[in-house]
Amino acid sequence: MYTSFGLDFLLLEILRESENPEGVITEDRDFVAKQKEDLELAMKRLTTDNRREICDKERECLMKKQELLRDREAALWEMEEHQLQERHQLVKQQLKDQYFLQRHELLRKHEKEREQMQRYNQRMIEQLKVRQQQEKARLPKIQRSEGKTRMAMYKKSLHINGGGSAAEQREKIKQFSQQEEKRQKSERLQQQQKHENQMRDMLAQCESNMSELQQLQNEKCHLLVEHETQKLKALDESHNQNLKEWRDKLRPRKKALEEDLNQKKREQEMFFKLSEEAECPNPSTPSKAAKFFPYSSADAS
Repeated sequence: MYTSFGLDFLLLEILRESENPEGVITEDRDFVAKQKEDLELAMKRLTTDNRREICDKERECLMKKQELLRDREAALWEMEEHQLQERHQLVKQQLKDQYFLQRHELLRKHEKEREQMQRYNQRMIEQLKVRQQQEKARLPKIQRSEGKTRMAMYKKSLHINGGGSAAEQREKIKQFSQQEEKRQKSERLQQQQKHENQMRDMLAQCESNMSELQQLQNEKCHLLVEHETQKLKALDESHNQNLKEWRDKLRPRKKALEEDLNQKKREQEMFFKLSEEAECPNPSTPSKAAKFFPYSSADAS
């Protein structure tokens, strides 16, 4: 159904065609050609806009993809560094545990050595006590034997000399006996003093033995701790060197990644540029705004 404007336009066209049919045909052809040209320009502009939108989406996707790649590589690098740290801590802890066991075994060995030294010292003291008791037990017998011999010799000398009466001889024998008792008592005191000195020297020797053993054990413990410290220091230095080498190698890896990503961006931009040049041989020519109207064969007839 035509509107009022459409009917008026149609009547004017019919009158115009009846008056000048050839001119109308030429004008229709020009109109169709113009419509076709405008349609092509509109389609080109639509295609260009669509292509630009696609390019923008492609750029956005590439940027997101590259950010994901950067995040993934950063996570991998962080994991590598974390693994280096964990491996170092594991080896370090194993080394500490090893030296802890060595110290424990060394302390047990030292305890046994001290027990052996204590038993040795106690045995030496007991042997000294036995010798002193034997000497102390022998001394009275020796003194009695020597006393009898000395008394017999003294009496014999008195008999040979023949001096004095019997009472005087008995007094001399009594005095000699008293002197002999004093001498024997002095010998017993000397023996007691000697035994005391021997025991004091033995106790001092035992204490010296234990002190020397303790000093030797302390030196062994100190050497073990010093050796552990050197090992841990060497381990830390080796780890720091490995970490430095890893970081030195990481820089070119980061650079290579960025170069690869930039290369892909350049390739994408080059692809977009070539595609645009292929579709628009003369992109500098400004495109006119398309103005076309629906036209059918029925209208042209």
